[in-house]
Amino acid sequence: MEKQLVNIYSIIKSNVALLITALFVGIIVSIIAQLFILSAKNLFEVFYNNSETIFILNLFNFNLNLSPLIICVTASLLVCLLIKIKNIDRWHGPADTIYASHQKKGTLDTEKGFLSTLAAFISISGGASVGIYGPLVHFGGTLGVFLRRKKFMPVIPHDIIIGSGVAAAISAGFGSPLAGILFAHEVVLRHFSMKAITSIALASFTASVIANEIGLVEPPFRFEETIFDYGSAIPGLIFVGLSCSLIAITFMKGLLFSGQIAKKTGLQNYYTPLIPGFLCGVVGCFIPEVLGLGISNVLDMITTPNVLLFLILILFFKLLLTSMCIGFGLFGGVFSPAIFLGACVGAIIFHVPFLGINSDLQPIFVVAGMAALSSSVIGAPITAVILILELTGSYKYAIASIFPIVISNLITYLSFGSSFFDKQLSMRGIMMNYGREHIMLSQETIEKYSSQDYVYFDKNIKNKEAIKKLKLKSSTEGYFIDENDKFLGKLRLIDIIDKKNEASFAYKEINPISVYKTSNISETINILSKFVGESVPVLDKKSKKITGIISENDVLKAYNDISNEIRTIEK
Repeated sequence: MEKQLVNIYSIIKSNVALLITALFVGIIVSIIAQLFILSAKNLFEVFYNNSETIFILNLFNFNLNLSPLIICVTASLLVCLLIKIKNIDRWHGPADTIYASHQKKGTLDTEKGFLSTLAAFISISGGASVGIYGPLVHFGGTLGVFLRRKKFMPVIPHDIIIGSGVAAAISAGFGSPLAGILFAHEVVLRHFSMKAITSIALASFTASVIANEIGLVEPPFRFEETIFDYGSAIPGLIFVGLSCSLIAITFMKGLLFSGQIAKKTGLQNYYTPLIPGFLCGVVGCFIPEVLGLGISNVLDMITTPNVLLFLILILFFKLLLTSMCIGFGLFGGVFSPAIFLGACVGAIIFHVPFLGINSDLQPIFVVAGMAALSSSVIGAPITAVILILELTGSYKYAIASIFPIVISNLITYLSFGSSFFDKQLSMRGIMMNYGREHIMLSQETIEKYSSQDYVYFDKNIKNKEAIKKLKLKSSTEGYFIDENDKFLGKLRLIDIIDKKNEASFAYKEINPISVYKTSNISETINILSKFVGESVPVLDKKSKKITGIISENDVLKAYNDISNEIRTIEK
């Protein structure tokens, strides 16, 4: 009875701590996110739209504004210094947040997480063609892990507190609490449970309330709704979906390809941000619209017709610059650039003459393009629909956006993968499409389940004595070891049963199956998939000493333990 009361108290304590932590995470992330967005935007405005900070060069009677070049290079230099001083091997983002939420121990490098947020702030403020929401998402998850690791904290589920931080970041950044809740479940946790949704909803709602009360940042996309007809919009929306899928695939492959080029340059990683910094500066001198977050440009595309050639130019250079920035280490997110690219696609489709499009359809094409392309990149189609609903306040816009969203997501899934984040992880050997079970099986070593109770022989033993030892242990298999416990071979009873007076070592099994003590459960299952027998030896990889044995029953127990743990997490 006393033990049951202790367990009940422990459960209550953990859940109360989880809810209180989620509440604090929502408050802190909301405040930080608003300050982050407001500061980055204001610095960008001061640097680029303040007449006192604009540097004009008169070249052949042409006034060229050199501010973008000076500011972008300066920002990239600061990022280079940060990499050098803090010895950063790579920046951390939403992919790391997703992976941490699926690991058994919730490993997340909090220092690099916070430094990555700082790097993104410098890049965005300096005009780099990167996004702001990805770094905020990772910051939210990192903050949750940071608080969870404090000594005074009771044990709380790491995945739920990470999801709470993520939801709070989306909620505060977009002013969209429902989208924040869905994003955390759809993209990060990838399951729904009552325990998770309670804490995540609390964090998201709190972040939204705080953002509304403080009011430092307005929701990014607010405009007057235009009435349109579904029938006349559907052909164009289909083309928007098809076009967005092509651009999304090009964009994501460009991001990855740029990273590969950066490695092949042979430069130290603390030099590479200078290349996109210089490139952004040069392009920005002529087409400043492709620098920064581009939110005002997206709103302009929604409400005002633009020249087709201009739209094609900014689409091309946004693709190029964002790929270079992310690949070469001028860090930031991919969500905002994906929104910008989607808006460009929608605006371009509006100019397609054979669709017979009327002027009322421009806003829905641009909005649908934003949703379709960005959801394809981050792998969040449901979140995108809800985000459109909350941002525009229009049920009709949200429903119309479903057409291009599902088309674009299906094509990108079949041609590229679930999302850019999943592709990043798969390139590190982490297969998110296999699910939480595979990840946790890959993180648990088999040594924990190995047994020390096995029959071992000297290599000079005779068959008669070997049979006796096997019978004494009721075993059908034994192992030859030397004086240093080094594994020499495996002996099966069936191979010596009629050969009692001969040396056993001559009858050892040819090419016996073995596993290393550092092998994970997933690897061991694959190794034993075609094994027939009682057990296999567990060896030290370096010394080849036998440290125990493992049977199929032991592996099944390990698999069952992981499955039960996952059921506990996801119920």
